[in-house]
Amino acid sequence: MTPVFVAMLFGIIEFGMLFKDYLGSQAMIRAGVRLASAEPRTATFAQDAANQMRQTGTVIQPGDIQALWVYKANATDDFPITYSNFSDCTVCVKFQWDSSLNKFTPSYTNWTASQQNACTAASGGPPDRIGVYVRVRHNSITGIIGPVTISEASAMFLEPFPALSGCK
Repeated sequence: MTPVFVAMLFGIIEFGMLFKDYLGSQAMIRAGVRLASAEPRTATFAQDAANQMRQTGTVIQPGDIQALWVYKANATDDFPITYSNFSDCTVCVKFQWDSSLNKFTPSYTNWTASQQNACTAASGGPPDRIGVYVRVRHNSITGIIGPVTISEASAMFLEPFPALSGCK
């Protein structure tokens, strides 16, 4: 009876830790995409989103984050433009963790603020969709479920800029 009880106890602990990482990655994504969508045509939009994700996702060790992207999303779904999955992105900013600086730094940049369309429908829109993607490695504590990869993404429209302010 004791081995069964101990196995169940460790299983509950392991799934609880996996659920914690899953919720942490979702919180990171929501915070990052909200901030990125609120900063159209701002030069630091991607870095600000990455910094916000780091600040929100404190339950996840930065070294466990395998991928962090801020990307231009398709008009109809959350995937990067010209892709139907998260195998890669071409119009995006990719980040990697820099432990010496204790922050995420860009490792690939192919989308600048000046390329964003933040116009309303009446003035040349709709605005671009901006997305945030994160892939996190959950390391098993007990070895019951092994390492698990958590992938999360979300996209929102950029907040429209007034046409007089140079929305494109």
